[in-house]
Amino acid sequence: MTTLAPTPSPTRTRVLVVDDHPGMADTLARAVSQLGPEIEAIPAMRGKQALDIVNESPVDILITDLMMPDMTGLQLIEALQAHPTGRPTYIILITAYDVPGLKETARRLKLHETVIKPFRPEKISQIVSRVLEEMGRSIPAQAASVARQPFKILIADDVPDNIALLARYLQNEGCTFVSAATGIEALEKAKSENPDLILLDINMPGMDGFEVLKRIRADQALAHLPVIFLTAARPDPVDVQTGLNLGADDYVIKPFDRRELMARIHTKLRVKESEDAIRRRNREMNIMLEIVNIASSNRPLEAQLEEILGALVAGMGATTGYIVDPRKPMLISHSSLRHEMDPAQMRELVAQLNHAGGPVILEDVHATRHWLAEWDPKIHGMVSVSVTNHRGKFLCAILLTHEQPGYFKPEHSTLMQAVANQMARAMENARLVGELQGDGIPTQS
Repeated sequence: MTTLAPTPSPTRTRVLVVDDHPGMADTLARAVSQLGPEIEAIPAMRGKQALDIVNESPVDILITDLMMPDMTGLQLIEALQAHPTGRPTYIILITAYDVPGLKETARRLKLHETVIKPFRPEKISQIVSRVLEEMGRSIPAQAASVARQPFKILIADDVPDNIALLARYLQNEGCTFVSAATGIEALEKAKSENPDLILLDINMPGMDGFEVLKRIRADQALAHLPVIFLTAARPDPVDVQTGLNLGADDYVIKPFDRRELMARIHTKLRVKESEDAIRRRNREMNIMLEIVNIASSNRPLEAQLEEILGALVAGMGATTGYIVDPRKPMLISHSSLRHEMDPAQMRELVAQLNHAGGPVILEDVHATRHWLAEWDPKIHGMVSVSVTNHRGKFLCAILLTHEQPGYFKPEHSTLMQAVANQMARAMENARLVGELQGDGIPTQS
């Protein structure tokens, strides 16, 4: 199978090194960055500079000197305890002094390690390497999930700063996002963007989150989407009951901890993946049962092919569907639009399918300047599969389109191939019947 959909890049581990000694922060950052390309080490010479860096994007590991002029390392750590981006996963304190009460303070602030100066940069690299191994062992399933499929999250919030913060969190986790500033816009984006999860603010202009959720759960196409409520105030038990009764999957109170929020999001996404797989298998079984019945009927071949195409288009939620036969200039179409296939277009499609050796998926026909874009300006997504007989001879192609870019996914290819096999069987049966009746139908060799 060939797909032109982009693949997400792996999430990088951000390490912040803070030390006011000239060159020390840069030296340690360079040493840590040599551990691998997935490490992003950022040097800073002041506590306030470090906070500015964290404001832009959260960090996973903090290495900070104790004694600094504008803000001590302990004050920096305390500031990060309450920071909206959340506390770093691992904190290393560097000090040349045995300050009275340091051990008690380190325990209270939950510091993971204290390194006494002088030391060689390799020591810090060894610590970070060990921490990365521990982090890798603790979250392999989550990392694999993000690498497998870039989840799309809808952020519905009327405060731009909240959207920007959540967007950074999601992008750092390998997710994509779309945003909405009103309840009405949230409903529109939920329908048009097909998100995997919705982060929904309760207080929004025009329509509050409760009404948005009520309408989502009443819409058969959206009812399965997980929804996490975001609220700036501790919700009243009655509000919690109302939201849960309407179908909310979770509540998160602002300001929230980054790690806790992302853990909740990933939990809901894992559940949705499992439920989607079950729904997909059930839908495919129903589609195949219908198509097998059509292919085994005694109706004329062209009527069978058109019914098979219609069942496939409806089952996959496609916008239009075509059966492309090289021997006929006009396509069998499950659409109000009828197109005549140009010979050059036919040759291009057949060559593409032969080269791929399986289904071909185009995320956006406009982006690739595909000829399908000329047929209908609304069309963006496309999937196509060849229909071949038992000898491997090309008979025709099934081509489905959708108005949404990236609508067709690799998991659609299994069903497409199964339908192509059934269509080939129907065509082969029609050929055999034609030969027995002597009606002159040409033999497919």
